[in-house]
Amino acid sequence: VMGLTVVVTVVFEIPVFHFAPTLLDKFGPGRLQQAAAVSYMVRVIGYTLIPEGAMAWVLLLEPLHGVTYGAAATSNVAYMAQLSPKGYEATSQGLLP
Repeated sequence: VMGLTVVVTVVFEIPVFHFAPTLLDKFGPGRLQQAAAVSYMVRVIGYTLIPEGAMAWVLLLEPLHGVTYGAAATSNVAYMAQLSPKGYEATSQGLLP
């Protein structure tokens, strides 16, 4: 199950990153950050509800990790690009965790 969680996560991250420019244009970095936060909360609360011995159910929640990471990373980069001085966008993105 543990190896599959990474596969499921990445499969859901790829489309988020692929459509990142469109998502940023349509929703903006603030809404993407909110989507990431909601996805994270639902996923973490969902983990607490998984019954003991049913670890495979984690796979049902792992797509939300892809959405969380993809939306958060995309919006973080957009925010840093907006906040940094002209010519220092890449340098400021290097400060992101």
